[in-house]
Amino acid sequence: MALGWQQKLAEQAISALEAELAEQMARRPPPAPPEWKLESIRTGSGPKALRVHVGDCAMSGGKPLGREEVRRLLAEGVEPCPYCSPENALGMAG
Repeated sequence: MALGWQQKLAEQAISALEAELAEQMARRPPPAPPEWKLESIRTGSGPKALRVHVGDCAMSGGKPLGREEVRRLLAEGVEPCPYCSPENALGMAG
C-alpha cells in the first residue's frame, strides 16, 4: 500500500513538471530560421549538394549554412534555388 501511494505521488509530480515545461515551451518564441540552407540528395557515395536556398525558402528543409560557405558552393557550381535566388541576396547575380 505504501508503494502505491509513493507511485501516485511520483506520477503527480511528473505530470505537474510536464505541464510546467509545456507552458514554458508555449511561451518561448520559435527559433529564427537559418540565413541559408543546403538541399542535398543521397547518392551511392554519400550526400551530394543539390541546391542552395535562402533560409526562409519553403522549397527546402536542408542543412543550415553560413554566408561564406554559400558563396563557395555557388562558385563551385552548386545550383541556386530558382525560387528564392540566393545568388541575388548575396549580390552575386551576374
